[in-house]
Amino acid sequence: MEKFKGQPRLPKFAVPKRYNIRLKPDLSACNFAGFVSIDLDIVADTNFIVLNAAELSVASGSVSFTNRGFSKVLEPSKIVLVEDDEILVLEFTKTLPIGIGVLTIGFEGALNDKLVGFYRR
Repeated sequence: MEKFKGQPRLPKFAVPKRYNIRLKPDLSACNFAGFVSIDLDIVADTNFIVLNAAELSVASGSVSFTNRGFSKVLEPSKIVLVEDDEILVLEFTKTLPIGIGVLTIGFEGALNDKLVGFYRR
């Protein structure tokens, strides 16, 4: 996990191809829940996926990865949000299969006045 901290760019072993995101804001409580499905092209051997993320909460049971060529669903063994670098690091116990796969993540966050990301006005 340490090797991803302080890097100016995300690693290139997992390349996003398409995002499908759903957000459910609760304007009275100033928070939101969301779900994203990301088509990823795994182009090199890795057991990590690193994404940009800021001020989100991700529950361990809400993350999974499936490769289009395999029916097995992989769940990360570790989920770490590195707040200083605004990245989410997912570590899997096995090497992810090369090729196109789908990463799904459920998350929650607060609507704030920082004018960054999904915010209230």
